[in-house]
Amino acid sequence: MLNHRLIDPPREPEKFVKKAVQFLQKHAKGKKVFCALSGGIDSSATYLLLKEAEIETIPVFIDHGLMRIIRGLEEREHIKKLFPDVLVIDIRETFLPKILGEEDAEVKRKLFKNAYSDTISRVIKEENCQLLADGTILPDIEESFGVKISDLKETMSLQEELSLKAKNPQGFVKSQHNLEIEYDVEATIQPVASLTKPEVRKTLEYFNMPKELVFRKAFPGPALSARIIGPVTLENLKFEKKVHDAVESAINDYYTEKFGKPMIINEKGEQEPFQAFAATTTDILLRKVTGIINGHRTYEVPLSIKGEWDFEKLVHFSSQVKGYARILYELHESHEGIY
Repeated sequence: MLNHRLIDPPREPEKFVKKAVQFLQKHAKGKKVFCALSGGIDSSATYLLLKEAEIETIPVFIDHGLMRIIRGLEEREHIKKLFPDVLVIDIRETFLPKILGEEDAEVKRKLFKNAYSDTISRVIKEENCQLLADGTILPDIEESFGVKISDLKETMSLQEELSLKAKNPQGFVKSQHNLEIEYDVEATIQPVASLTKPEVRKTLEYFNMPKELVFRKAFPGPALSARIIGPVTLENLKFEKKVHDAVESAINDYYTEKFGKPMIINEKGEQEPFQAFAATTTDILLRKVTGIINGHRTYEVPLSIKGEWDFEKLVHFSSQVKGYARILYELHESHEGIY
């Protein structure tokens, strides 16, 4: 199986879309393409580019039960509103029993990887698709392969990519649920592989997509299992969905009221806030969490600090302390010991 990626395209949205359409027509014209839609901005941009290139596409949303709620509605309802032709496949009954009780972050990722690949393989066979398109973007590739996008060619075999990754094991940050999987197709096709999140948002704006999609916050491949620290249970999943929606909605409302949109992109091209989400855990100081320090993956316990709020001191302190994935301030303590 081959992987086709658009490497080093122009950054201006109109020119990028034109180049992406040429890329898609070069590799996918006259073929049927499976496109995994997650409800996020990366896969949405991929699907819109396929439609712009007039490629025959089967858009699929896999509902495993751990997607977020947005403004009180399940993610599947939002994606059906945006893309009425999407095929929704419900795997909750078979998938949830496998992940309930699991607490290791990397194991959770691998469970998702297997669930996605099994479902995608089944649909590819049923629909007789020759290609698979997904929304892999620049950080996904660099975190998983430990290389720069410039180290890759437009077309590579999976074996070539694994060999490249093996030469640079120290660059690995985390596995991606949609990378390094062999499907029964001629190739995968990744038109947004060279883009960052802000550049994907600009592409969606070019297509006049609603702000609710353009400024949708990044969401991890393993969904809410990545936001539940420790074992996943039906109880904490239900709770996490509720508080995650509350936090995202509050942040979006604040930024919209102050800046006219749910997030801003600063002069460096960085989005503010970079991340804003709720996490659910028990025994927080005993549970390991995933972090990234100097471009490398960490999997350590967090450190919790009580005291007067001072963000600059927190940043300085975090650079001095080793052996912790995250350093947190305790903002509130209830009588029941819930923070």
